[in-house]
Amino acid sequence: MANGINPCRRPVAKEVMGMVAQGSALDRYEMAAILNDIGNFDMSNFKGRLTLQKTVFLLQSFGLNLGYVFKWYLHGTYCPTLASDGYAMDEIASSMPTIPIELESEQAQRRYLEFKEFLADKKDNPTMLEMASSICYLDGLDIEKGEILELVKNKKPKFSMEQCQAAWNDLEKYGVVGHRNG
Repeated sequence: MANGINPCRRPVAKEVMGMVAQGSALDRYEMAAILNDIGNFDMSNFKGRLTLQKTVFLLQSFGLNLGYVFKWYLHGTYCPTLASDGYAMDEIASSMPTIPIELESEQAQRRYLEFKEFLADKKDNPTMLEMASSICYLDGLDIEKGEILELVKNKKPKFSMEQCQAAWNDLEKYGVVGHRNG
């Protein structure tokens, strides 16, 4: 049993999901359950694969460790391991019912629900996810807020400064950015 999941693919339960709060990486079955619950998982096209990358990065930015390490790439945050895992998870997710995710710790559960609230109006918009994940990534490099917004706007001219500022404000509201910046 990898990470507490048995071969019959039982639903993700509290005792298994406690690993998220403890900082352990999840296996593909657990990740597939989370992505099913979030509801924006689709590996059949570029938009879906981009959405997967940004969604997982942002979920980790909310403090839930899923075990992926991201780098800066053409469309912002990218993890090659997640790219390959995505295809395996897609197959698993297609045969798995959507189940509510219940995390072991109260804090992890709260952050997961806050993430879903944050994502609600963005989950099907890879452009907004790309902007938000780019801001989070750059904030993690301890760059000043003004420079972060300028970098994101210059990298993707389709983003206005007002959109970048609104994305920053939304992320800051959830305590994801702004800890180090003025």
